[in-house]
Amino acid sequence: MQKSIDSTPYYFAPDELVSASELREFIYCERAWFLSRQGHVVMARAQEHRAAGIAFHEVRAAAARKATSNASLSWAMLLLLTALALWVANTFMNTR
Repeated sequence: MQKSIDSTPYYFAPDELVSASELREFIYCERAWFLSRQGHVVMARAQEHRAAGIAFHEVRAAAARKATSNASLSWAMLLLLTALALWVANTFMNTR
């Protein structure tokens, strides 16, 4: 076990540690992460395709979130109107 500069013990050698960005890359594509760790470089065209894919999926996810929030608002309005209709009907029945 090695010790760091501030005397906190390392359980792994520093070159074995994985950064958060490397973890994100691993989750995205395990093979790409492995090849990157082996020193292989990603071609510029592949990086452009990946960036375009990420942008495409971000737009789709935003649209899905918006649709979900609109659906929730619709259900809330329907519930509110139903409650209002029941209240009006109950009030009308009790006044007779």
